[in-house]
Amino acid sequence: MRQLSTPEFLVRLYVGFVVGLGAACLIILAWWDASTAVYDVQTLLGALLFLLLGLILERSQHRLALGSAAGSIAFVVYLASAVVFGPFWCVLIAASSLAIAEYLIRKPVVKIVFNVGQHMLALGLAGLMYTTLGGSVPLDSMDRAAVPYMGLALTYILVNSGVVSGVVALSERRNFGEVWIRNTWGLVGYDLVASALGLAIAWLYLTWGILGVVAVVIPVLFLRHTYLVNLQLQATNRELLELMVKSMEARDPYTSGHSQRVAEIARLLARELGLHFREVDNIATAALLHDVGKIYEEFAPILRKAGKLSAEERNIMCSHPIKSAELVATISNLRGYVERCIRHHHENFDGTGYPDGLAGEDIPLGARIILVADTTDAMTTDRPYRRALSYERVVEELEKYSGTQFDPRVVSAFKRSTAVARFVRSLAPTLGSGSSEGSDKASRESQQVVGL
Repeated sequence: MRQLSTPEFLVRLYVGFVVGLGAACLIILAWWDASTAVYDVQTLLGALLFLLLGLILERSQHRLALGSAAGSIAFVVYLASAVVFGPFWCVLIAASSLAIAEYLIRKPVVKIVFNVGQHMLALGLAGLMYTTLGGSVPLDSMDRAAVPYMGLALTYILVNSGVVSGVVALSERRNFGEVWIRNTWGLVGYDLVASALGLAIAWLYLTWGILGVVAVVIPVLFLRHTYLVNLQLQATNRELLELMVKSMEARDPYTSGHSQRVAEIARLLARELGLHFREVDNIATAALLHDVGKIYEEFAPILRKAGKLSAEERNIMCSHPIKSAELVATISNLRGYVERCIRHHHENFDGTGYPDGLAGEDIPLGARIILVADTTDAMTTDRPYRRALSYERVVEELEKYSGTQFDPRVVSAFKRSTAVARFVRSLAPTLGSGSSEGSDKASRESQQVVGL
């Protein structure tokens, strides 16, 4: 029997705990609802209508920024059902529509169980908040509904996002706060506005029946489609650039996977420096795309050349940061900081680099980080003239050129980061310390050739 690793065990324990709480919510609400509910045909048909609407909206999920989690606008219907039918029916409708929708797209059973459980928990607590604040079931007055409904929506959003961020943080080994902000902050305004539609759906259903609900849901679906198309376009543009990087690296067997490794080292260094998660993301993106300009045909023969470069060839290679930055700038959301980090990732701290000869703090911090990451990957990659260097030898080289080529603050972050040390050592765990000849060549490479 396979033994679970610690993260796997914690994730399963967490999932079990959340599902248990969700089931407890459903049982408590069923007991509470049984003393007051009247289960007539109209109630059952209305619940079925809301279940079908939830099922339709669950099929238009979108991926969140981190992890494999996804979100949908179906929660608007669930919030409306809490106001129309009460917390118990709200939880039952959500659990049923979500389970059916995820079964139809063949999600793993453990994900279906977790998603159903966390929705039962979030909606159950939200429904209790609604009634505690004086909300009526069914809705009888829009004037008195604002505060209870706000409590309903906020409780659901906070509990739902918190529980989902928790499982992503455990499974991805990330900081909970970073996961929550990245997956929630950018959508919180959208979710709050969308939540207001739930109150409108409830009022229209109670006033006009099915036709009233349809009048709201169709525009919502249209807006959702527009939003998803925009997300897909951004993702497609990013994937095209990443494809260019892979195509460029395919020309040289010694740089295969180089950009991905540089991006990971840059991300770890940026985190070690305590940068905001958005800046960390931008730096990692710039690191991934820092050499994308080499896709142009003028670089192809030079990349394939085994011998020493001529002065003309070196001048051409030195233009690649500009070419890369110009290519990346064709995507609007990468203009600005990401573009500048790419353009200046070969600027030396003492001003002897290229293309603009910037020095010190005039060089974007992201560019200074990428230079260290770029050089590190070059030194830890086997080349025809030397074996890859060990982590210890890389540290020596970075210290040697700290203050001239490299930003001392970034070098200090490199040395104290256990995450960077673990990642660099994982690239070649059997390396020796490298020969002195290899070290000398690596030093010259870090000054003159790395990343060209």
